[in-house]
Amino acid sequence: MREILATPFGWALSGLYSLLTEIGAGAGSYILSILIITLVVKLVLLPASISQQKNSAKQVRLNTKVNKIRQKYAGNQQKIQEETQALYQREGFGAANMGCLPMIAQLLVMMGVYGVIYDPITHVLQFSKEKVEILKTALQITVDTKSKSSSGVEFGILNKIEDGMAAIKGIDAVDMERLVELKDNFIFNIGNIELNLLESPNYKDPSILWLIPILAFLTAMLSSVFMYMKQRKQNPEMAKNPSMGCMTFMSPVMSLVFTFMFPAGVGVYWIISNIFAFVQQIFLTYFYSPRKVIAQQMVDETVVRRSKENNTKRRVDIEKK
Repeated sequence: MREILATPFGWALSGLYSLLTEIGAGAGSYILSILIITLVVKLVLLPASISQQKNSAKQVRLNTKVNKIRQKYAGNQQKIQEETQALYQREGFGAANMGCLPMIAQLLVMMGVYGVIYDPITHVLQFSKEKVEILKTALQITVDTKSKSSSGVEFGILNKIEDGMAAIKGIDAVDMERLVELKDNFIFNIGNIELNLLESPNYKDPSILWLIPILAFLTAMLSSVFMYMKQRKQNPEMAKNPSMGCMTFMSPVMSLVFTFMFPAGVGVYWIISNIFAFVQQIFLTYFYSPRKVIAQQMVDETVVRRSKENNTKRRVDIEKK
């Protein structure tokens, strides 16, 4: 499934990488390609995010009526549910309106992008499975037998490519050159310190690679806290739910843990994605705040209601004539 979803993103990333390499972006071609792809994905999914924001605002507006129902039928949970469902039905509001389809679309896109990030040789260089298998065998890259996961195999190939060239048979000189060129995109020098994004951070061994999990955690925390404060402002009752505090910290902690499990290059994508997500949240909050959306919804409803009243009045006048 991930492979199928990754294919179109692989074509796009491969084309971008080739273009940037040709115009002289050098060792920054891969990271810049990831940045552009992530930005484009965010922009493509922006309408879905706006739709979710609008439906969330509509829910905030309906909460006042729902609270009145709860007060009126306090103690009768069945009646509360019936009246609440009736209210949602009258207002044309339901689970689907909360953005189930947009969320599914975002999940599928995320799976596709992750598939590309995990397998840069397959998707960026467009190597066949046979070539990847030749490289894996020659360089003795193993798969995690416990999880049966092949994630990180291609990062391992790139990491060993220069030291193991003599053992590789069946890959021509042009492809070998492209592999080395791609590897250079994952190696950065910070002063006298080398940052190798092909390696995984080791929680037992502090190193410069710890920057990746730390930044992944901080950028995820930034987005989570921002969302928590926004939702708390929209719905003060949420503050009484202790699970919301746990959920706020869950995503950043997962980012911290997972970036220690995968090559640092994958963590870089998470950092970029977190930053774009935070910028998007600010954009939606400013231009599609619940107050602005609710005000616009009320204006639209007033226009529709007056239009219906005018049509009814015209029909009556015609009948009188």
